Amino acid sequence: MNKRLLRISALIIILITSGCDTPNELFRAPVVGIEQDNQVPVLIKATNAGKVRIEYHKPDTENSTFTEWAALSDMNGLSTNVTLSNIDSDTEYTYRVEFENGKHSQWYQFRSFPAAGKPGKFSFVFSACMREKYLGFNIFEKIEQFSPTFVALLGDQMYGDYDGNLNTLEKYSADDSLRNKMIADGETVLSDETVLQAFRSKYDRVFDENYQKMASHFPLMATWDDHDFGQDNSDGTYPYKEEARRVFKENYPAYPFEDEEGGIYYKFSISDVDVFVLDARWYRVPMQNEEGESKKMLGDEQLRWLLNGLKASEAAVKIVFSSVSLNDYGGDTSSGRSGYDSWMGYQFERSKFLSFVEENNISGVLVFSGDQHYPSAHILNWQAPLRAVSRSEKVIEYSIHDLGSAVFDFSASPLNYKRAAGHPLVPEYQENPAFSYEVFRPDWAVPRDTDEDAPLVIGSVFGLAEIDTESSPKKVSVAFYELDTESAEMAEIFRVKISF
Repeated sequence: MNKRLLRISALIIILITSGCDTPNELFRAPVVGIEQDNQVPVLIKATNAGKVRIEYHKPDTENSTFTEWAALSDMNGLSTNVTLSNIDSDTEYTYRVEFENGKHSQWYQFRSFPAAGKPGKFSFVFSACMREKYLGFNIFEKIEQFSPTFVALLGDQMYGDYDGNLNTLEKYSADDSLRNKMIADGETVLSDETVLQAFRSKYDRVFDENYQKMASHFPLMATWDDHDFGQDNSDGTYPYKEEARRVFKENYPAYPFEDEEGGIYYKFSISDVDVFVLDARWYRVPMQNEEGESKKMLGDEQLRWLLNGLKASEAAVKIVFSSVSLNDYGGDTSSGRSGYDSWMGYQFERSKFLSFVEENNISGVLVFSGDQHYPSAHILNWQAPLRAVSRSEKVIEYSIHDLGSAVFDFSASPLNYKRAAGHPLVPEYQENPAFSYEVFRPDWAVPRDTDEDAPLVIGSVFGLAEIDTESSPKKVSVAFYELDTESAEMAEIFRVKISF
């Protein structure tokens, strides 16, 4: 064979080989992130290495805009973020993924946030605890029906130590019928793999087609809690937290993290509302440690960032997302370990947070949390007498002007899990402003005398927050929804209204 033929043959081999490495399909649907500065990050996860970009436009025009090309590699779990720029406020956009070989995904749609820094209206759904074993009910379809501005996932989006323990690389055996179905469908099942690969497999399994449909259409905000951090009641001593952070970033859109090399806390704004998203795991010391100034959950830097941010905020409504509840009655009841897994187990930081809000006359702080496995509403930092503007069986309304520096704590979970009961209500505390006043907790979440009496029905719970800063007075409404097993619909069970 002459040299020319050899060169042609080598070129053909190169082209064929490179063509095999060129991605031509998505591993799962894109995930839309939170908009900031008229830019929207979108996470793409494909089947193999190569370059991708996004083509996007408004539905009423055919003039497309293209993002920069981004690279997919094994180093980033074949996922990458691309940024859509010059996004108009409160506008519908159509987008699709383009691969470097010229192939495209299907078209998707999302709506951008209302104008930044201006009064507006928006809503979000919040919940937590999405265990794979209980994903039979399509909770995401119900979320879509509310058309929220964004969806806030507040931790335990997968369970690293259940349904196959990634910490021991345990094979998935919790439900053989589900395991066999996954194998038949060609899905990943934990086997002999590294912890990093096991984290990836967990997310791949739990983010099913129902989740994908929602996340490709509604902007997604997320943080983690103990199980997707890696282990029940895990803290900053967890040995695989670097792997946990790496894979978290491979599965969610890029957020404006304060420390790219540390915990995943960040801040963003929507309309004229400031939002603080906390990391309650990366910096925390073990919950069974003796209470004192050295026992911290957020750590010095994150707590200082939160307090200074709240003080500097000029927003009437200030939202804090925490994976664990702030009230007196949430917290771990399952592990047998001493201490509380919630803010109650970290009294120094909890007291510092509440006293700082009070001393600086900061009003309008609303905390939204997950983890405790039942819906609840509490008021902290309250002063006697605590009076509602109005109250009925399922609706209560307060005026922030009557509450001063009171802090609300709204908790909703699980998305898909067994119901849990938390800690019992202490009646005398309800008359004492040093403790949380319980506005609402459903009857099924009241602890019984014996475990046999506690309900173990698999349920789905989420909250819907609606914020309107255009009206006078400004208004916030938080409603809790629970799965009605007879109708298979989400039923509103209680609503809290606040005027500002």
